[in-house]
Amino acid sequence: MKPSNEFKLTQEDKVKYEKRISEIDLNDIPMVLKEIPQKIEKLGSHPSLLDYQINLVTDISKLVSILRDLPDLKHSVQKRIVFALEYFLEEYDEIPDCLPQIGLLDDYVLVRWVVDDIICDYSELFTA
Repeated sequence: MKPSNEFKLTQEDKVKYEKRISEIDLNDIPMVLKEIPQKIEKLGSHPSLLDYQINLVTDISKLVSILRDLPDLKHSVQKRIVFALEYFLEEYDEIPDCLPQIGLLDDYVLVRWVVDDIICDYSELFTA
């Protein structure tokens, strides 16, 4: 399954999410950084992860590292990262996480959209 080829955010989705990004409170960063490891651990406890789920965990881990290690990053980038991480933490988002095989597909597509956007301006953050 190659979800990035099959599922994409619509322009309407992007407008909706850009509005949510603009409303992100950066005071939520400590809470998000505290909760992410628990969600990743829960996901990692599944016997076999799909390729897109492995890629999602990789992207989430990279976003956490950037947010934690680069506190002077522009607020607009921090907001994008916090939005992606908060979306990942939501159990009942567009596709509830509890649905087998597809529950994290929306998380993957959304997080990948944020990562791709950040890469455009900060490709060095995603090297190595």
